[in-house]
Amino acid sequence: MPARRKCLTIALFLRRNLRAASNLAFAASLFLGTLNLLPLNTRGQTTEAATTATSATEPPLPAGAISRPSRDVQVETNANPINENFRRFRYNVGVTVREVYDDNINISSTNRVSDFYTVIEPGIHLGFGDSAGGFNYLTFDYVASAYFFADHSERDTVEHLVHLAAQHDFGRLVLGLSQDVRILGGTSISSLSNTTGAQANIDVGGASRVNIYTTTLTGTYDLTGKLFLSGQASYDISDYETLISSRVASANLFINYVYSPKLVIGLGATGGVNSSDGPASDETFEQMNVRANYIVSGKISLSLSAGLEFRQFGGGGDSVSPVYEIAGTYRPFENMMITIAGSRRTNSSASLAGQDYSETTISLTFSQRLFSRVNLGLGIGYTNSEYLSATTGTSTARSDDYFYIEPSIDLDVTRYWSIGFYYLYRQDSSTLALFSFYDNQFGVRSSLTF
Repeated sequence: MPARRKCLTIALFLRRNLRAASNLAFAASLFLGTLNLLPLNTRGQTTEAATTATSATEPPLPAGAISRPSRDVQVETNANPINENFRRFRYNVGVTVREVYDDNINISSTNRVSDFYTVIEPGIHLGFGDSAGGFNYLTFDYVASAYFFADHSERDTVEHLVHLAAQHDFGRLVLGLSQDVRILGGTSISSLSNTTGAQANIDVGGASRVNIYTTTLTGTYDLTGKLFLSGQASYDISDYETLISSRVASANLFINYVYSPKLVIGLGATGGVNSSDGPASDETFEQMNVRANYIVSGKISLSLSAGLEFRQFGGGGDSVSPVYEIAGTYRPFENMMITIAGSRRTNSSASLAGQDYSETTISLTFSQRLFSRVNLGLGIGYTNSEYLSATTGTSTARSDDYFYIEPSIDLDVTRYWSIGFYYLYRQDSSTLALFSFYDNQFGVRSSLTF
């Protein structure tokens, strides 16, 4: 969407009997900016241009995925060629309003409480630097979500999602730095690609205040026309107000080979330290991984990482478990896209002291545009969490199976205004009955974007 400078007064009011709501597609399409929510592009690197132009249905890249092949290799994609006549400074602004009926606002199995709530979501995207395919950029994304409950004002809250990223091409060397901040106060782990609550905080099993900070440094270095190095260092903080906070520092290094214009493979290792405020001592972990980016055709692309993780618990004991991340995109037609994303990783529990859990996720997203104005969407996801003791003397036989489905339909009334409806069903079946729940949400939405 080209940047335009306009001064507009936007008047949106809600009446109790006619609850307007808005299109989260704004936040999804304009503010895709985190390193964990970026598509494959010409070199496999996360460019700012790809961030602003890609739909939210694009799958995430595996953490530390292959960054890019050599400049001497042209990878076949659907990306548009670089246009020299572009604006180096670009911005988008908008506001989203949702009106939602939720029959279980606390995702509780024993005390189901229903309510209507209104969400007002203003957002902005600022970008400076290269256009499509470029490697030098500075970008800033921000979305705020203000929740107002009709009958339970104690649940009123404001959430903030921030992404700041910079990248520079020095020739053979490309360096990138990003900072993500999520200030959350509800029952979901919201992200810039989805604020409707598809990913419930199943570990906590209720509303909680948590601040999540992620700092990531990435780099690639061309060794030869076919061989290059890629690496990443990151620091993640999950800071809970009343529960158990945790921190993870990790780094990886991969050597990658451009086998063909469509296939890049890599081999590398990851190491890190996981610490928490609970009784468990610091944990260390190492991974051996094989990664690949495969562009099957102009319509199909796939990114895959798989390996083994060796984890040592400070209180004694160790574990070995598989890890993987996968992201794929299929565009059978110009206006249709199907994506798949999945991962397996180990996290510290915020609700159970001295516990970790291995989390396996898989999700499928479908989007279809009809008659140039109607947008159909469907999201389906599944998460399995298996808990294990991270210290001696504790044992929790907890296992969770979480599922969600989210169909939606949106209509572009004008170039700047859209309205729509979505339904979200989510359910967690836990061996600890306290954490089991099911939840239905019905939402209408309206969005203005410029």
